[in-house]
Amino acid sequence: MGNLDCFITDGKKKISIRLERFVVYLQSKVVEAVDEHSQVYYLLFYKNNYLNSFKADSVRRRSFLARALRNGLAFPGSHPLVQAFLPHNRLFQKRSATQLFQKLQSDYTPHETALIITFLDSFLSKKDLFERIQSIYYHYRRNGQIFAGYRILRILVDFTPNHSWVKELSNELGVAKFKKMYQDFSEDLWVSDSLFIEKASFKNRKNPEVFQKLLTHFETEKRPIDGAALIREKMKRNASSGYYDMYQDWMNKHYQNVDQIDILEDLYDLAPHFKPLQQDLLQLYLDSRQLTKAIRLIHHHQLSLPNAQAKTMTKLLEKTDVGKELLQMPELTTYIATLYTDSPDKAELILQKCVNQLMTSHDITYILEWLSTLKEKHIQLPVVNRIEKMKELSDDPDAQMQLGELYYEFSQLEQAIDCFSWEMELDHTNPIPVRWLSKIYYELDKKEESKAYQQLYKDLQRK
Repeated sequence: MGNLDCFITDGKKKISIRLERFVVYLQSKVVEAVDEHSQVYYLLFYKNNYLNSFKADSVRRRSFLARALRNGLAFPGSHPLVQAFLPHNRLFQKRSATQLFQKLQSDYTPHETALIITFLDSFLSKKDLFERIQSIYYHYRRNGQIFAGYRILRILVDFTPNHSWVKELSNELGVAKFKKMYQDFSEDLWVSDSLFIEKASFKNRKNPEVFQKLLTHFETEKRPIDGAALIREKMKRNASSGYYDMYQDWMNKHYQNVDQIDILEDLYDLAPHFKPLQQDLLQLYLDSRQLTKAIRLIHHHQLSLPNAQAKTMTKLLEKTDVGKELLQMPELTTYIATLYTDSPDKAELILQKCVNQLMTSHDITYILEWLSTLKEKHIQLPVVNRIEKMKELSDDPDAQMQLGELYYEFSQLEQAIDCFSWEMELDHTNPIPVRWLSKIYYELDKKEESKAYQQLYKDLQRK
């Protein structure tokens, strides 16, 4: 699946961008994208909602964006979950700072607005952002809403921890009971200040209990990609059956319409040595007839196939046209060699198909080289013996009859015609090459030519 293309509308201008990276970080999502001139853009989201897009030549050090790109849970822009989150060809409106702040005030609570403002310090003046959050604090303080004001203060503690005003207010005696609740990460905060406790939990997500609470929180807030990113990170760090089953359950629950091969291939990139994942991915490849990927996976991990998968694999190779990509894989000959151990007849049939296809575009020397892996394993191969015989006869003008018969065995009818025609030229009285030519032209559906050679064959027999 390729990287997603989207558009930014800036006034009357429409800019096409291609997604490069998608990052889940705290309550935000950050999309890194480039336009056709390699100009970088960042699309910023709060939870599931788009906020704004920004053109950026660089990222300010120690900004929220820098931390998100460094510490967030990243997906490639081509990931199927990213494409599920961002529909194809979606339009994103570029907002001015005034438009953005108006949207925040109309769509979000003051506490959410304060938190979102902290996301913007790579694009707007940090001093101006601080003053906007400070004004929200004063609004609550004037109204006597001490805890509501303290929640804003906690946002500022993370945003500007060394600011003298923030230090002074956070150490006031009147907020001591709140301060202790936050220091202890009280369970009550999931109800009274979920914005804070989610941030704290995200940073402490390695803790199994905290991890589970975060998942439950994402489920409640209908943020499936956040949960997927969380479990996916666990698989990357410590692949286990428990996390793998959890990831599968999460995908089945929230992403039923997403291609499972894409999901497992992404997981395989993170945890390639996890055996259950290898087997599930192989089964999906076999079910979808993706032989190239299946053979490559088998070869790379030296997988031992259960009987059912081995039978499926063999049937697919027997029935499928062997394409150019498959023939260019050294893994294919290795797989055929292992197949000779259990099913020599089927292996020979598959090998015959491969050689037939190779002969349409390669000479005998190339084919012998292609077969060398099998020869090195000292397997008795009738196909190889016939190809070696063809190599021996190819330069012998007196052996064109035998060479033509071998070309016919490999379904190379045009080459067989050349050989039998040469033989007929050498000996006009011999009816055998004529009979062959009649037969081959008939198989090529060239009935007139076939009849002519058939009549010539009868005439030669009478003589």
